[in-house]
Amino acid sequence: MKNNRKSLVIAAILAGSIAAMSGCGASDKPTSKITSEVTSEPVIETQSVQETETQTEIETSSELSSETETQTETQTETETQIETQTETEKTKETETVSQPEAPSETQVTPESEAEPEPVAAAEGSVSEGDYAVVVKGALIPLGGDMRNYVGTLGDPDEFGSAKSCTEAGEDKVYTYGGTVIYTYITNGADIISLIEVTGGEVLPSGIHIGSTKDEVIAAYGRNYTEEGSELLYELGGKTIGLQMTNDKVSFMELFGR
Repeated sequence: MKNNRKSLVIAAILAGSIAAMSGCGASDKPTSKITSEVTSEPVIETQSVQETETQTEIETSSELSSETETQTETQTETETQIETQTETEKTKETETVSQPEAPSETQVTPESEAEPEPVAAAEGSVSEGDYAVVVKGALIPLGGDMRNYVGTLGDPDEFGSAKSCTEAGEDKVYTYGGTVIYTYITNGADIISLIEVTGGEVLPSGIHIGSTKDEVIAAYGRNYTEEGSELLYELGGKTIGLQMTNDKVSFMELFGR
């Protein structure tokens, strides 16, 4: 645009000069004045064009600057939104981790919190091995041959004998502490027929002087016969007799037929 207008101005100047020299279209006005008039107007136009272009460049620069600022603000807003979203996600993850897991409906109640079910007291029963007494750590059975245990028990605290009414020989009585053992002679054997306990010796079941009735039932069951204050447990011709005083064992005896 600038070059075209400049070319027009130059062409006009040349045309005026040529006309002046040839005498065509002579005018009363001096040549210099005409030239001045011709050249002055395009200069104004050129200046105006330059100002317009400068203004356009300024506006363009301003628009670019505005666009840059707008892009920067948009980018900043986007980054802010991303940061906010990231912080929100982190907060949700933290809440998810820290939140305790809700108990399942089918969750089993811990044993410590569950109410214990009532358990019926176990009851024992009498067996062949219960018809014996533990004396000095040795098991002395009812119906056994006392000759087999004298060596283990040693000399008795007390000893007594009497002539047998049924066979040749003597019936004997051995006392060891709170236990008294009675024997009789049969075919030369010294058979244990009765054992009485008033001291600290125990039966194989653990029953002893001082055991409660509940402990007796737990050891031997309820299949007993009562004779006065004594509980009798019978099996195979043998009997365990437990004398009770205030529901506690105060005397024990084992005997056969």
